[in-house]
Amino acid sequence: MSFVSIREVTPHAGRESVVKDRMKEISSIMERHGSKSGLYSVVAGDGAGRFDLQNWYSTLTAAVNSFQAYGADPAYQAIIENRSSDPAGEIEGPWIGRMIYGAPKGIKPVVMHRDYYATRSAIPGILKLAPTVEELMATVDVEVGIGVPLVKGDHEMVRLVYRFNSMDHWGETADRMITDEQFLSLVDAGHKLGTLKNSRILVAI
Repeated sequence: MSFVSIREVTPHAGRESVVKDRMKEISSIMERHGSKSGLYSVVAGDGAGRFDLQNWYSTLTAAVNSFQAYGADPAYQAIIENRSSDPAGEIEGPWIGRMIYGAPKGIKPVVMHRDYYATRSAIPGILKLAPTVEELMATVDVEVGIGVPLVKGDHEMVRLVYRFNSMDHWGETADRMITDEQFLSLVDAGHKLGTLKNSRILVAI
């Protein structure tokens, strides 16, 4: 199991480069204080144009220790003060998620999210499908994960995460999977457990 803290920042028009530079600096500071930090640009789908900052931890204790350490760092505080005096975007989060299947092995350059509305009672059924999905996607070198909110406004969301080696890899895999009968049957089975609400493609910065 692993945990992730996610901040979602939508830049104001014309301030994209400012937001990206600030978030890259914040991510670097967080790394120095124990976070496995990754910054992504949402390039398609829900939230396109925003930046997602993801911090990964093996335990909640590690997450709390890192949060308190980087929060006290003068370099971090200076960026927060600068953001207050010169806002360049709208920030949501952090919210905290829990990976219930398939913790990431590292920061992959391209990620796809598929967010489902599903009650917690559906999770055992979703987890029952997970090994078959993972086995199938492993044949095309795609990592699979499943996450749920731990601290968030919406607790009836289940996120399927697909991790790719490149945009070319995503395109090639998508072309193959949309005609793969086993994959389509798994998608149909998933739709009986939850309702697909949002999807997006993220590229690491």
